[in-house]
Amino acid sequence: MLRIHEFFETAIERQASDLHLKTGAPPMIRVGGRLLTLPHEPLAYQEMPNLFLPLMDVKAQSDLRARYETNFMVRYKNRWRVRVCIFKQRGCLSGAFRFIPTNVPTIDSLGLPQILKEIAARPRGLFLVTGPANSGKTHTLAAVVNEINRISHRHVITIEDPIEFVYRERKSIFTQREIGITASDYHAALMNALREDPDVILVGEMRDTETIEMVLTAAETGHLVFSTLHTVGAVQTIDRIINVFPGHRHEEIRTQLSMSLIGIISQILLPSLHKRERVMAHELMIMNSAMRNLIREKKTNQLKSALMLARKDGCKTLKDSLNEILKDERVDGKLVSNIMKEIIE
Repeated sequence: MLRIHEFFETAIERQASDLHLKTGAPPMIRVGGRLLTLPHEPLAYQEMPNLFLPLMDVKAQSDLRARYETNFMVRYKNRWRVRVCIFKQRGCLSGAFRFIPTNVPTIDSLGLPQILKEIAARPRGLFLVTGPANSGKTHTLAAVVNEINRISHRHVITIEDPIEFVYRERKSIFTQREIGITASDYHAALMNALREDPDVILVGEMRDTETIEMVLTAAETGHLVFSTLHTVGAVQTIDRIINVFPGHRHEEIRTQLSMSLIGIISQILLPSLHKRERVMAHELMIMNSAMRNLIREKKTNQLKSALMLARKDGCKTLKDSLNEILKDERVDGKLVSNIMKEIIE
């Protein structure tokens, strides 16, 4: 067994989501959102290349030399895909590893709102999954796409950096493009995707103005499009999309959003008292005519009120979700209260 695989085994056995290997420090794993130090001697400078090189192909080694970092996926024991980030810091090699099960999650297995099954059945429109880093956005997107695969015959194109979940075709067929491997960037991959007869397009991340514009165009031209942003809250997400464009285009973007956006789920993961799991709090906005009018009329500051009025239609505010979690004995009440103050108030 490779030495790096020994660390993988330990991380998987401890149900860790991430593994960190850094020169001069003992290995660390993230379990239930918390970083834990493994009982191991600090890693020496001279052992790091031999630790990482068995995982790297020629391209990864070339990227590391040219850009001082490389990102790629490796398969481990046919049960896990590992997202690898190897980089240089302070003249030394370090690595961060994210463990992704090969079984694609479902809406039910993640405990996501059942209304997402209705979103998966929509023929067209834009649905966004937002939240800070490590908030489970990729898993949520995968679960919705998995539902599409279960219920309908559609061509699904995913554009990711890197590909995390690999889908087994059931009713749908899949084309999976990876940035840097089979596509140069998100914008170019999206332009090509529109020529490949897609029904559903998943864009791993809306990183820049060009990509956001292409995502809006794809949704406007009759495709069901999913993507992510690092924003917390549905209203903040809408404002972020509008404000990323120059002022003279705001009216055009508001119109596009009001017509194509079908919903936003914004989520955060909280460490549980049981330490090995995390609990998701979320805000869910399913668009209605009142919300669409508020976006067109530059009244996004009133969307929070419209969201609260739409609770009967399945919408939920982040405050509602956190209040529900406060009653859950798996989560520290002080932590939830602090998050409510920081994010909501």
